[in-house]
Amino acid sequence: MDRFARIITFDSPHFPRHERDAELANAEEMYGYALASHIGEKLAERGTTVSAFIAEDWGWYCEIRLPETAIAYGVMAEADSDDFVIQFIPHKPYVRKLFRKIDIAEPLARLQDDVFAILQSAPSRSGPVWSEG
Repeated sequence: MDRFARIITFDSPHFPRHERDAELANAEEMYGYALASHIGEKLAERGTTVSAFIAEDWGWYCEIRLPETAIAYGVMAEADSDDFVIQFIPHKPYVRKLFRKIDIAEPLARLQDDVFAILQSAPSRSGPVWSEG
């Protein structure tokens, strides 16, 4: 399985709809801000700062700035479910910027590992699970 093409699924009723979820383009159909911000707080304790929580049409885009680019995790759950999907952006160990290829393998792998560990410690029905993405 390609490490950089995975997502995490996570089942927890402990991260309900938050008032900021109204910012989502599909707010009536999805949510996820409470879990996205919980992950962001725990990442900060580990030395990683989430620079922005951005409402998208597919869920929350949570950006982490790097010197030359950015990486992110995304969080979403459907309105009638406690099943969250956490994805990582980009899904490759590099990004292209103009004519250069920027290696992001190490910070992206660290983000994935940190988010997985944070979810393992969070209240849930069952622990986080890596899935094909």
